[in-house]
Amino acid sequence: MQRIVDANGHVRNEGNIEVSPGRAYPISYDAIVPKRGEAPNLLVPVALSASHIAYGSIRMEPVFMILGQSAAAAADIAIDDRVAVQDVAYDKLASLLRSEKQVLDLTLEAEN
Repeated sequence: MQRIVDANGHVRNEGNIEVSPGRAYPISYDAIVPKRGEAPNLLVPVALSASHIAYGSIRMEPVFMILGQSAAAAADIAIDDRVAVQDVAYDKLASLLRSEKQVLDLTLEAEN
């Protein structure tokens, strides 16, 4: 992090965590899954891959609950299909999460 001077001449902290993202945002399944070859059966919904700025927003309990639900669904599919968590079919995971009423895409949900 560093301090910067913006276009208006104001000094600001780069990566300010007090600024709202303005809306809900997606978190990639890749953020909770280790790289292929590191661990075929590990899902990490809390200590996930994120910058310190992103983690400041992700660390809220409702987000952890959604990440936990997503990890559990992915684990269920991986066990049933006998595949590594990196090979879980996203369309299958998305379908299961939608059946559990998880919102995956705000634009699609707003249309329904």
